[in-house]
Amino acid sequence: MDKWKTALETFLKDWQDRDEVIGALVCGSYVTGNPSKRSDIDVHIILAEDVAWRERGNRVINGFLIEYFANPPSQIRRYFLDDFNKRRTMSMVQFKTGRILYDYTGIIKDLKYEAEEWLSKRYKKVNKTVLEIKKYGLWDALDNLKDCYEQDRKDFTFTYHNELANLFTEYCHFLNLEMIPSYQICAYLEDPLYLQKYCKTAFPDDYFKKSFMKAMQEDDAQKKMELFEALVNYVLKKMGGFRIDGWHMKSPIDD
Repeated sequence: MDKWKTALETFLKDWQDRDEVIGALVCGSYVTGNPSKRSDIDVHIILAEDVAWRERGNRVINGFLIEYFANPPSQIRRYFLDDFNKRRTMSMVQFKTGRILYDYTGIIKDLKYEAEEWLSKRYKKVNKTVLEIKKYGLWDALDNLKDCYEQDRKDFTFTYHNELANLFTEYCHFLNLEMIPSYQICAYLEDPLYLQKYCKTAFPDDYFKKSFMKAMQEDDAQKKMELFEALVNYVLKKMGGFRIDGWHMKSPIDD
């Protein structure tokens, strides 16, 4: 037996025979493939619906970090809804790709089906008011970065990469895509195995993808500035165009 499976079995001994436990599912890279030396073993422990508590924790067993989540089914369903509303897919992907260890009532099978249903849903498109705010925000970020560059400030590189990540997020939102964590963006854009493991579709704009990766890897400050400005102008054009002179937006006041 693989060493990680032995560690997992040892961990589960403390849970499996408890009356409130009705199932368990293991997920993550040890299941989907290609784990790194820093990969942990993710375990969902399913509690009976009448349980009034949840638990999350970590244990190291035989050198393996096990991250566990104990929840009743209703709480997991709330995680699905919350992730969808925040344009995230982590909880759904874990259940879709996870391996059932035991499922005394059949609830994990139901949750896996529901996870797939959530993953097939489409996000709402950005409305016109929000889109205008986003366009102004991108122009303002570019203007601030130019100021940072022209003053030769020490935080230029830091600001540059933060604004690149923000630009990527805003463009994903406009394209009606999910939000990708910053540490996964490069894998999302370049690694087909990542797409398969995390149930993603390929990024739809090849020009932006290539330009973004070039900007990510540039070292020269002047070229960084040029690449970022070109990317912002490209995204603004895709969003319908933007001119700062005369820009305005009227909307109802808050109640």
